[in-house]
Amino acid sequence: MNLIKFKILLCLFVFNGCASSLKSFLDPSFLPGIVQSRHGKINQYSFTHKYLNASLKALPIIITSGTFKSNGQTFSEIHFRLYSKVKIINYKYIELYNSKGEKWEWEVYPKHKTIKKEKHFIVESYNIRIDSQVSQLLKFFDDDAIYIKFIGDINNFKKLDKKHRLSLVQVLKFSDNISNQ
Repeated sequence: MNLIKFKILLCLFVFNGCASSLKSFLDPSFLPGIVQSRHGKINQYSFTHKYLNASLKALPIIITSGTFKSNGQTFSEIHFRLYSKVKIINYKYIELYNSKGEKWEWEVYPKHKTIKKEKHFIVESYNIRIDSQVSQLLKFFDDDAIYIKFIGDINNFKKLDKKHRLSLVQVLKFSDNISNQ
């Protein structure tokens, strides 16, 4: 009698596992590595790539995407963060470059910028919505070399590492999928 119950439970377990895998395979917004974001706001169901969510590195760009809890409308945001040990850079412009010679730039509006002290760093953060720019940014990040430049009292220029760039591409694909549903 116990063997029959065991077989039934095993069949249910296998079926449930296959059904959830099939469901995620058929879901156009499912992409490997996408997890709930710790960078979102209270009024959002926010998602990002697991590398962006849990990296120990001080990442200068994080992209989140999801829906608003109140109305279900989709959103995509890009978060720029500059970490400094000594003093505030006070950046006013942000530029992204790729090896194809393409360039994106954002003017930083002071009311949307935050500055706070975290452990041994001063963190300057700037968030902006990129809903209408997702597909263009996806093409832009489809390159081997992406550079970011924070322009302010002191200019800060750096290349994004490959893992960071690939995780940004995954979030942009996720964002593109959920906005087209």
